[in-house]
Amino acid sequence: MPDLESQSEIHILLVEDHTLMRRGLVGQFRLEHDFKVVGEAENGQQAIDLVEELHPNVVLMDIELPILDGISATQQIKVRHPDIRVLALSAFGKNDQIIGMLAAGADGYCLKSMDWQQLLAVIRLIQGGGTYLDPKIAHKLSSMLKSKTPFVRPTEPKETLSKVLSDRERKVLQLISEGQSNQEIATELFLSLGTVKSNVRMILNKLSVDDRVQAAAKAVREGLI
Repeated sequence: MPDLESQSEIHILLVEDHTLMRRGLVGQFRLEHDFKVVGEAENGQQAIDLVEELHPNVVLMDIELPILDGISATQQIKVRHPDIRVLALSAFGKNDQIIGMLAAGADGYCLKSMDWQQLLAVIRLIQGGGTYLDPKIAHKLSSMLKSKTPFVRPTEPKETLSKVLSDRERKVLQLISEGQSNQEIATELFLSLGTVKSNVRMILNKLSVDDRVQAAAKAVREGLI
């Protein structure tokens, strides 16, 4: 008879090169009934190999890793296994790492300073198909877009997507990527709240994404803003 409890567990692959940090996370997860660490990797290449072998639900991915960094490992994992969720867990929020992980297809980005219970909630969210950006990371992403730092490359939009989005939708997407709420967008563009909500729905549909975080990430990757 199938073990119903094991079927409901979220299987985690830990990717962390610092042994003490990795051991600490393993110990913490052992106290949670709905999580199971199925594997541990200390570099990006090992993470890719273990994903192929273990098929975890969620990969908890450090970024600064030996042999192969977390960004490159995430990109390869998501190409081969788009259904496996990847959550970046980093001590830092460096600009190039934020853009790199989003472009590689990471489903979330957390800082290691995050509260343990909040991290568990984020993993559950990620496993359920959601996305998450730590508020500090979202703020940095917004600042990068506003200041047009070198990490946001001023490339030409892809032809198909640039034709799909209207001028107003491009403006709304820009403000979404800067972290503005629907009400703030409505105020800035002198539109009704209902119109903005309709524009946001159209943007998500046209970009084939599920939420505002994914839309912002795709906007950066595709040079739409």
